[in-house]
Amino acid sequence: MKPIERIEALLAGKKLDTPAMNLWKHFPPYDEDPKELVKKTIQFQERFNWDFVKVTYQGLYSIQDWGSKIKWPERDCEWPNTCSGVGVVTDFSIKKPEDWKNLNVLPMDQGSMADSILAAKEITKRFKGEAPVVVTVFTPLTTAIKMSGDKMLVHMRQYPEYFKKGLEVITETTINFVKELVKNEADGIFFASQLGTYDRMSVAEYEEFGRPYDLQILEAVQGKTWFNIMHMHGNAPMFDLLEKYPVQAINWHDRLVDLKLKDGRSKSDKLIIGGVDEFKVLHEASDEELLAHLQDAMDQVEDKRLIYGPGCCVPLYVNEDRFEVAKELLKKVSQ
Repeated sequence: MKPIERIEALLAGKKLDTPAMNLWKHFPPYDEDPKELVKKTIQFQERFNWDFVKVTYQGLYSIQDWGSKIKWPERDCEWPNTCSGVGVVTDFSIKKPEDWKNLNVLPMDQGSMADSILAAKEITKRFKGEAPVVVTVFTPLTTAIKMSGDKMLVHMRQYPEYFKKGLEVITETTINFVKELVKNEADGIFFASQLGTYDRMSVAEYEEFGRPYDLQILEAVQGKTWFNIMHMHGNAPMFDLLEKYPVQAINWHDRLVDLKLKDGRSKSDKLIIGGVDEFKVLHEASDEELLAHLQDAMDQVEDKRLIYGPGCCVPLYVNEDRFEVAKELLKKVSQ
């Protein structure tokens, strides 16, 4: 079966002969150039034949065009000694509460937005009909904190009227972005929330400043995409709130937080993506230990509707040969 057929089967509640997997990662510094990102993503998929293709941009693509200054990793660095791996904001574009009301909706035909649309278009075209292509899209709150740092939380709580003006602009920009993805026939979005976690915000705050804006973006892809993933980033995900979003699959740091796969399955009937500790087990475990790790994940998901994946991007220090080992071990997992 092609990867696209395997995902369709899982969504239909069918069992696969061999479990599904995707161990996605970043590709710095190549992800700064859309053509290089396309090449790297295609090479990655052609080598591993993952069950879906994730378009993983550099993590600051959604804020670049609003003027934050970014320091990018050096091309010839050595991980982890001289390489940070990702871009770092050195000067936030939002500094004062009043700055939020001065944001303008970004055009889609220039800058980082245009580059990101181009990369998604070319990757989608390459794998159309072969593997689902899912494009990383940040929630408005996630984009907001990337362009302001933790000052965002202060502005949100002390100057909500200013902050909401900014959220409205970010949301409209993000809607325009996902509409372009739909035009280019992306199969879904990987909708990443970094603030829907109890150690960053209260549920009441997320209900006011997160959920209404998130749902506007998901509404823009309803009926136009078929494999959307809700990524709940953080140490204490608001699972009960975010799981209810209109998506087909959910992903969180199940190996690092209190909410395990079995707990997620008891609360949700959506397809689950997870089960792999990308920081330690994938990197360090023996083959026998990694197999036991994978088997434990499958045993937790009673209906076997699981795609093996990390809680978030696999760190750059993990050699891709380990991905080969993990894929080979899937053949030994009992379902």
